[in-house]
Parts: sequence; structure tokens; C-alpha cells
Amino acid sequence: MFRRKTSAPSAPSDPEPMRTRLPDLLGAQVRIFGNAASLSVVDAGAHHGHTAVQYLEHFANSRVIALEPEPENFAIAEKALAPFGARVELLPFALAETDGNVALRLTSHSGAHSLLEVGDLRYYDAPVETLTPIEVRAVTLDSLSAEHRLDRVDILKMDIQGAELLALRGAAKLLARHAIRLIALEVLFQPLYRNQPTFWDIADHLGSLGYALQGVYDQRHHAANHAILRWADAVFVAPELVALP
Repeated sequence: MFRRKTSAPSAPSDPEPMRTRLPDLLGAQVRIFGNAASLSVVDAGAHHGHTAVQYLEHFANSRVIALEPEPENFAIAEKALAPFGARVELLPFALAETDGNVALRLTSHSGAHSLLEVGDLRYYDAPVETLTPIEVRAVTLDSLSAEHRLDRVDILKMDIQGAELLALRGAAKLLARHAIRLIALEVLFQPLYRNQPTFWDIADHLGSLGYALQGVYDQRHHAANHAILRWADAVFVAPELVALP
């Protein structure tokens, strides 16, 4: 999809960080965590760094690990995140089901690169051209958390163009003990990528592990037929966050 990856997608470009009125997706997370003293955040599919900047600004003591495998996007994100110093670490990796090298399938839009092949172009906002893939390093969230000594991930944000379920499968250990407290991710309802999971696949997977759907935000319908929902953002939370006193 044609999007600049921040926390609140539009069609599919997103706004810069806003202090007066938060984007719906970010606002939901701020309401859940309030003035948390310290949060650990993994931002997979960091693109140009805008979402990571939002987390760093709105959660003042947060630590962010941002992942962006495409070199040009990585360079732009590096500049955007430089002012935050040691609070953020930017890594040139893709989040996936297994560790190792994978093909990143590039497109003519910097926000539509994916581990999956482009699917039905009728659901895109504009034509997208497939470019030559590049080889990048992929990591699982389980191995990433072990390497960085993260016993818990407070927020896992993913905007990785149809590969979200692969990444969740690579976080099996963390998810089994509910060590990921909140998952904010893009969910697809139409076949924008080949063999992609849909929202329902992701909801079934997380539901089987005890996670609850908190909300669906920023739904993007087809311009030619508003009855067709193409994609949205969703928030799932661990059992501890939906417990009542």
C-alpha cells in the first residue's frame, strides 16, 4: 500500500506527530498506558521513522527498537531518529518467522515493500511497479528479544505489508507467556499481497493465545466502492490489560 508508515494510516499516507489531537491508533495506546514510567517498544516496518518518533515523544521514558530492512528507508529513518540518541536503536532487519536471509520484494512505492509478492492491484490506491528484490537479514522477535535482553515487550507495532502473521509466529515464546502486552498492527481484508493472512487469520491466531481485540482504527475503504474494506489498523492486548478489578 502507498503509505508513509506512522501510527495512523490515511490513504495510505499518515500525518506527522501531533501533540494536540493524537491519531486514533496512537491515542488508543496512550490511553491504555497513560503516563507509564518506562515502556519497551519494537517498531517493525519503521519506514521513515515517523511512528518511532511518535512513541519516543509521547512515552517520554520509552526505549524503542526500530526495524527497517530497505536501505533508502533506513537512511531516512536514521536521520529522523538521531535526535533521540540512546533511547532508540535502528536495525536493518526484517521481522519474520525464522532467522536468516530473505528476499525483500521491492516496489515503486517505498511503503509497499514486502516479504510477500504483490497481489491484486485493484485494491491499491494507484499502480505499483514491482522492482528487483534484494536480500536482507530477517530475525524473529523471540531471538531479537533474547539478544537485547528484553524480558517483556510493552508495545509491538508492525506495519510489514502482509507479513505480520509470519512475525507473530516468530514470537511464539513471547506470546505464549503473554510477554508482549500490546500489539498494534496493520491488518488486511483484501488480497493486496499473494498468500497473505487476513485480519481474521491474525485474530484467530492471537485469540488462541489469549489475546483480546481492543479496537480497529483508520479503516481504508475502496474509493470506487465504499462497501469494500481494504485494510485498517488493529490493537490486540494481553489478558492482563483486559482484567477487571
